[in-house]
Amino acid sequence: MKIVHLVTSTAGGAAQAAIRSHEALLGANHNSSILSVERRVEGHSNEIVKKLPTSSISRILSSVTTVIQQKAIQKSSNPVSPISLDLLNWDDPEIQTADVLHLHAFYNLVSVRNFLSKYPHKKKVVTLHDERFFTGGCHYQMDCEQLENGCRRCPQVRILYHPLVARQRKSVLRLVNGNLDVTFVCPSLWMMQRAMNAFPEFPDSHFVQIYNPIPTNSTVTNQSATRERGINFGFVSQNLDNPIKNLGLLLDAFKEVSAVYTGQHSLTLIGESNRDYSMGGLEVSQRVVNSTLELQKAFRVMDVLIVPSTHDNLPNVMGEALMSGVGLIGSNVGGIPEIAKLFNQHLFESGNKAELVQAMQSFKLADRTHIKDQADHVFGYQTIAARLSEVYSSKLH
Repeated sequence: MKIVHLVTSTAGGAAQAAIRSHEALLGANHNSSILSVERRVEGHSNEIVKKLPTSSISRILSSVTTVIQQKAIQKSSNPVSPISLDLLNWDDPEIQTADVLHLHAFYNLVSVRNFLSKYPHKKKVVTLHDERFFTGGCHYQMDCEQLENGCRRCPQVRILYHPLVARQRKSVLRLVNGNLDVTFVCPSLWMMQRAMNAFPEFPDSHFVQIYNPIPTNSTVTNQSATRERGINFGFVSQNLDNPIKNLGLLLDAFKEVSAVYTGQHSLTLIGESNRDYSMGGLEVSQRVVNSTLELQKAFRVMDVLIVPSTHDNLPNVMGEALMSGVGLIGSNVGGIPEIAKLFNQHLFESGNKAELVQAMQSFKLADRTHIKDQADHVFGYQTIAARLSEVYSSKLH
């Protein structure tokens, strides 16, 4: 059985999950390959991802489409992208010879119509890293209930484009309900429930919850749990300025915590930004990491990862932190609570600074090796490869 993973780019959380799924399957001796139309060199991904050729005209159209959707269609900072160009070459030998096509991210890679309709004899698998596949284009519905009404008045797009979003939603619903060879892999139970609600007539057996795989960190020690010092809080995001990740709340909370425990605690920020987030005399460091290995090294001196997102699925960084023996304090949104509860970690109400301050003040150092061993059982390559193999080989009709 030959599995081909499809992902728009090698950058971002969906791409990272795709690459790691491919690595996990290779480790379990499966015939797996991964294709992308845009390759950004990150670690060793340049060596294992096949970049599909695209014309200069296609790349220009892709850029123009992105700008139009950001500037003209969406009316807030929340991403909405109802239009997706089909830049994939469906005649590529890798695709023609595949038994399974596993789609991880499709923006300006494929149209949903072509992915579901072409090669009807092939098994189709879609990992839902956000909600865009089953909405009219918004990546996160937030508190919106328009999905139940066909997304006819989407509050995240300008009025002129309401019909476009509604048509996209209706088209996807029709295509999915008419295709019994597709399975939805959901990285969280929260996402699986959202997807099942979005496709109420589609069989429940076509939805499966599988966490994104995380590589094992073999250098975890318990040194952090034995030394006497303050807590090193951490925050990790590809873009520190992303409003959904809500770094501002953490900075305000850290300021309050530091006012009580003067000079004892520190905060490490990892991610890209043009801003300087230093806070006067408080111990705040800011850096960028360029590989999984660099992130694992950063986790060695971090005691607890703060995930204060306003909306999220289940960020890969939560599994990465746990795989390094790092504790968690997370907001009660999306798939964050299920992992916090599974690992007996801390939750606070999203946006509630007082609860976040309380969680930070009461945090206790834990056995890092125990956390890492539990994470390996939940997110490890061997576990995820076995789960994916079951999906690929299952008969749905």
